[in-house]
Amino acid sequence: MTVDAATPNKLDTDHGYLKSHHLNLRNSLTEEQLTQLSALKTDEERFCFVYKLPLVHEHEVKASSYGKNEEEAKNLKEEGNKAFQNEKYIVAMQYYTKSILKTPWDSSKDIAVTLANRSATFYHMQKFLLALQDIQLVLTLDYPLELQYKVLDRKARCFLALKQLKDALEAFKNTLTALDSAKLPIERKRKWQMDVQIMIAMLNKNKVLTNEPLSTPDNAILPPVTGQQNTRYLSANSAVKIEETNDAGRFAVAASDIKVGDTLIVEPAFVAVLLGEHASTHCFHCFRRLEALVPCPKCARVAFCSLKCQKQALATHHNIECPILQVLWDSGASIICLMALRILSERGLKYFLDLKDALKKDCDVIKNNKKYRPTDYCTVYNLVGHSSMRTPNDFLFRTDIAVLLFRCLKVAGFFSDHSTDEITAHGLTAIEIFVGGLLLRHLQLLQFNAHEVSELQMEVPNKVNSGRSVFLGGGLFPTLALFNHSCDPGIVRYFQGTHIIVRAIKNIQSGEMIAENYGQIFTQTPRTERRTILKSQYRFDCVCVPCQEDWPLFKDMHQGIMRFRCETGTNGGDMPKCNNVIIVPVDTSDFMVQCLRCRQYTNILKGLKALQDTDAMFRTATRLTEEGKIKQALDKYIEILVLLNSMLVPPFRDFHLCQQSIRRCMLSLGNISIVPKKQH
Repeated sequence: MTVDAATPNKLDTDHGYLKSHHLNLRNSLTEEQLTQLSALKTDEERFCFVYKLPLVHEHEVKASSYGKNEEEAKNLKEEGNKAFQNEKYIVAMQYYTKSILKTPWDSSKDIAVTLANRSATFYHMQKFLLALQDIQLVLTLDYPLELQYKVLDRKARCFLALKQLKDALEAFKNTLTALDSAKLPIERKRKWQMDVQIMIAMLNKNKVLTNEPLSTPDNAILPPVTGQQNTRYLSANSAVKIEETNDAGRFAVAASDIKVGDTLIVEPAFVAVLLGEHASTHCFHCFRRLEALVPCPKCARVAFCSLKCQKQALATHHNIECPILQVLWDSGASIICLMALRILSERGLKYFLDLKDALKKDCDVIKNNKKYRPTDYCTVYNLVGHSSMRTPNDFLFRTDIAVLLFRCLKVAGFFSDHSTDEITAHGLTAIEIFVGGLLLRHLQLLQFNAHEVSELQMEVPNKVNSGRSVFLGGGLFPTLALFNHSCDPGIVRYFQGTHIIVRAIKNIQSGEMIAENYGQIFTQTPRTERRTILKSQYRFDCVCVPCQEDWPLFKDMHQGIMRFRCETGTNGGDMPKCNNVIIVPVDTSDFMVQCLRCRQYTNILKGLKALQDTDAMFRTATRLTEEGKIKQALDKYIEILVLLNSMLVPPFRDFHLCQQSIRRCMLSLGNISIVPKKQH
């Protein structure tokens, strides 16, 4: 039995108290109690059973406000002012940012002043859009009226630099009005007014003032799927079809021929959670790298890339998670645990109560032949969790975690509207039991269906070969979760924010399985080790082609042979396709080689010529990559792969080198960060 889709995700961690706590809990139970737990039929029953165990409550769960410190914020701002005066704008910006994060939100005036100061650093760094973002936020806060002329003037000059002439004129007019309230020496005020009036007069000379279009980074625009959208699976293109068998479960196949480079899925995460270690560098809501961070009003643990993300997070998940986040991080809860809770915190209790009756019935979207929408909780609820294959110890472990998450939700006020509900014999209300059961279900299904969300971190802009893929957090993508595994996957996945983009990494013929990868690649890991890991983590025996045929590791691929396709049956006629592999030495002098299966001859002269062409094409693609012309390089690598695939049969080194180059180019179209190499 295969699982639906995943990458390696472990529930346990190497820090916090959860490991030792659970060991104590396990040792406190008798075999009879474990047998009782194993005999229970539903997640709600399991949750109630474990919740009543005294030891699961041994660690106190308390809400906490964390990190805001007015005095520390003031000192950081002063350091920023000193750096600014010395024209150390990057250093000043960093101090101002730390100050903004630490400043209590009720000190609206202090935050506004520091934000205004930071906008000045961005202006001097010629990061005009970031300066405008700060100014926009400043003007929504309690910024002193007598100082507003400064930020409005800066706003106008940012617009000028960006050739937003219409907006610049409006901002200069507002500056002139604001100067009436400025507490400046009369001569200085007059000079400033005169300078602004000159700018207004210059702009007014233009009969038609326009704002030039601002360029948008490619990785900020979601691509469309190739061809037509799938009418059933709305995140996919029409070439994706989902089938189901008893042995393989649900899996994706090609409804029509798929070409390397085709975009098969563009899907938002149903839920996505950032790792705590990236909370100071990436937006806690959308995962974009922070440049002009906007703080959480309540804590200094997390930040957001914009006011929009801050408001969305506070209106949903962070409103609940803010007081309990530190508790969860300190406990050692993994990203899977946080995702199980986020599914609930992001949507609120009412959302799930409204679905309760439907969930108790058969709400399987696929079985009921309904549209498969990535935002529909029913698509998530029915993902595989393999409860029938779990041991009592496994259930105990996950239910113990579910109880911790439940207790955190309760402390955070998740159930506040139902605080007077009737208590059942389990010491919980019916609604609390329902939520506890959902938490346990989430922990099970996320184990097999969650994906790592990553970004490509490069030392030099556009130098993809200097980059490395870094794990930012976890996400659940309901459509991709239906794909099965192969140790030779047919797709590459990358991310824009918390959206996933899935593209073909090789040609896939109609009727073939579209396979993704759960972390085990045949080029890197021996077959026995791959199969052992997949069996342990995902409960299935891998029967992909590399496992069946025991393909060699990349380092062991024979460079002295070529693997040609037998051409019998490929040119029409009555003869069936042979599909055999003809092994030919690289130093052969024969152009006609006989297939040992069908006994027919294949002319390899055309293939040898094509292989010579690919050498020159690969050099061109490499040069384009080094020049930062990633899209052109990607097109060239795809052309090479198509040519190689038409002549030779994987596995062979050039094919997989080309695939790896395609993968790197595609990753650079998604989440990227420029992270200079650390100096030692």
